[in-house]
Order: sequence, then structure tokens, then C-alpha cells
Amino acid sequence: MNFNWIEACMQREEQYRLWSNVEQNMEHFKIGSGCLYGGVDSVHLMQNGSLLAAGSRDRYLTLWDLKNRDNKPVVSLKAAHQGWIWSITSLDETLCTGSWDKYVKLWDIGEGYSEKSKFKCKAAILCTHYESNEIIASSYDKCVYHIDPRSERISNQKYHKMAVLCLAVDDRFIITGSEDNTIVVFDRRAEKIYKTLQLDNYPMCMSYGLGQLWVGDKLGQVTLLDVTTYGDFEIVDTYDVGHMGKLTGIKHSLGSVITSSMDKTIKILEPNVEPDAIATLTSHTMDIAGISFQNDVLASAGSDVSIGIWRPKNATYSL
Repeated sequence: MNFNWIEACMQREEQYRLWSNVEQNMEHFKIGSGCLYGGVDSVHLMQNGSLLAAGSRDRYLTLWDLKNRDNKPVVSLKAAHQGWIWSITSLDETLCTGSWDKYVKLWDIGEGYSEKSKFKCKAAILCTHYESNEIIASSYDKCVYHIDPRSERISNQKYHKMAVLCLAVDDRFIITGSEDNTIVVFDRRAEKIYKTLQLDNYPMCMSYGLGQLWVGDKLGQVTLLDVTTYGDFEIVDTYDVGHMGKLTGIKHSLGSVITSSMDKTIKILEPNVEPDAIATLTSHTMDIAGISFQNDVLASAGSDVSIGIWRPKNATYSL
């Protein structure tokens, strides 16, 4: 791929400006009391960071319009699943959720916020990827599920020995990380495993794109893999970035790498081979289950029955 160094420098400078002085440059608030009644396991930002979806331990699926300052939900869907909602993703006006109740569900967020369809797998769903003609989901039963939402056909593949905890997908590869301490790169076109990587510690989360794969592990460390030469997936190094618990979320861009951890903190890191912390966010009082980042808006899922929101001051967000 052709790396855009000029754009990377501009984004890095902007992310450093925003996060190096959080109180001055970022608006921060928490959503919780009166809106949530259980710890939050998953958050997902959509529509340029203006719409937020969250799954909480009370089995509710809740959406907020972040353009409104009152923090009242647009909709709160009771018993959206019969288990914890562990994964949320979206495509256009459709939301996709995966749960410990073994179901993957699609929701219409354009009209009525209604359930469109549901697909039952054989075990808890831990991570999902949704594209126009396929849903790909990783599961506790060591499988990767392939769901055709048009025909409702469900198939699965098993190339891990333990639960598949994290997932990243593009048009060529399906990348999965498992409790068996491996990352498997599956070639979608050739329909076979392209590469298997053995790690020292099992991966908990990953962020893929821009010629890079960033992986967070159970010890709170971050591993960088180089994918600049398409398909290489070579490990560059593993870094101790200062977390004291398992990593639960990681998001990277040209300007930053953002991590969340069971140590109650979020770190904003410089996106280089020595990822020093630009800022450490400490607004949660319990484990952070995950993060979402879009259009400079950051959302965090808190086990303390709250969602943290950070966004640039004076920014406008339109649909």
C-alpha cells in the first residue's frame, strides 16, 4: 500500500493537540444514572460519532443521539437478547448485535428500531463483522460463523483450539485471535488458512487497517504487526504501554492508538514503534469492557454502569 506520510503527520499532530490537554480541548461527560441499570459490555458509534448504541448486562440495547445534550435515549429495547450483548457493529441503517444467548440479530435503526432478523449459532457470540451480504462472527465454541442474511444459511469453520475472542475482516482476510494464543489469518479468496501466528499471551482485541494490525493481550501489552507489504503479517514488536490489566479494546488511526483495560483506564498512544502515552483517562471506577472511536469521538463501556464520552469541544456532528 502507498502510505500517506503527509496525512499521517497531520492526523498525528491533531490527535496530540486534542489529547495532550484533554480538559482544554475535549468535552467529557458520562451517561449512566436513569439510563442504565447494568454494567455496559459493548459500545458502538455510528453516523460520524453522533449516534451511540450500547449493550448492557440487563440485556437492554440502547441508542442515544449525541447531538442532544440531555442524554436521554432515543430508544431502549428491553430484552433485546437473553444474554449479555457482547458485540455491536453496523452497516448503513442496520445494526448487528451478537450475544451470549448464541444469537446474532439485525436491527433497523432507520425506521422503528425494530428487529429485522435473527440467526442462532451453537455457542456464545464474542465478536461480529457485518457487511452487505455476510455476517462473520467469532464464538466461544472455537468456531468462526458465516451467516448469509439473505438466505439465512449458517456455516462455520474451526481452526482454533479454544474460544475465538476477537475478529477483524477486510475484502481478502478474516483475522481471528483465540485463547489458544494464536492469530489465524484466513484467505477469503483462496478459502484456506494463509498464516498462523503463535503469541506468548492470548489476544483479547485487535484493530486492523492502514497496513497495520494492532493486538491487545491478556497481560495488557500491545503487539504491532506490519501488513504494509500486503499479506506479510510480520510481528514488529510487543510493547508494555503501562496497563495493569487485560486489554479489552484497541482502536488505531493514522493519528493515535487508543486502548482500554480492565485496570479502569484508557490510554491514548502515539502511533509509532515506541507508542508512548499522550494521555491516560481515568473517569471509570471499575473495569472498562470496550471502546468505540469515530470522527474523533470516543465512547467507553464501563462495568460501573456508565458510558464515557469524549469529543472535541465546539465540534458539530450531523447525520
